[in-house]
Amino acid sequence: MNDKNTYSVDKYLKIIAEKEEVQQEIGRAVSIALKSPDPQMQRFWTDFPCENETPTIEEIIYHLAEKFAKES
Repeated sequence: MNDKNTYSVDKYLKIIAEKEEVQQEIGRAVSIALKSPDPQMQRFWTDFPCENETPTIEEIIYHLAEKFAKES
């Protein structure tokens, strides 16, 4: 493999690692938010559109992006 290909692979591996780190951070934040005793937060999660009892990171990102797009 030449230097150009090595650079490309390293670049993409770094992008993937950063994406996974962001997803883990979102997951931790969601986990904390789901346990919040705040009644308003509990209503937010109870009314959150998801396929299972707890929303996935992808569902959260999609829903919030859609919501923000409608508001702007």
